[in-house]
Amino acid sequence: MRPAPLSDPDVLKAANINPHTGLATDYLNHYNEIAMMIATLGDMPEMREPVLEWRPVGYATHFRMTAFRDRDLAVAAYESVPHAVKERFFSARRQVELAIIEVQDLMEAAPEGSAQLASRAPEIFAAIARLGGVISGGEPRVADTQADVDSLFS
Repeated sequence: MRPAPLSDPDVLKAANINPHTGLATDYLNHYNEIAMMIATLGDMPEMREPVLEWRPVGYATHFRMTAFRDRDLAVAAYESVPHAVKERFFSARRQVELAIIEVQDLMEAAPEGSAQLASRAPEIFAAIARLGGVISGGEPRVADTQADVDSLFS
């Protein structure tokens, strides 16, 4: 079965939803928050527990849980995302999640080494940038690691 066509492009743009992909970059907040917590582990060991408690949340669930102004439109547009875009989205999302889960696994295996895991943040931010590329309709890109990480903190 073929998905329904996406809504009016102007309506989607106004809601910060890419009219070509049907996806909103607001979803990246779910990953940016955990990546920032991981980045601070060296200076803020109290972030260890929140990092370990983090769990992936699907796209529609994320929007249903947030105060995103046009969350119903974001969920409806997601239902119409073209198959090829969804495949790229799922693949890129899985790479972000695997990088985060690997950090969590390492934290559980060696709690005394949690602070050193902050060095894994650039790799996670790079994976988030690739996911953002899919959402934005471009080719997934490799982040300019340090510059991209620095921009998230400024």
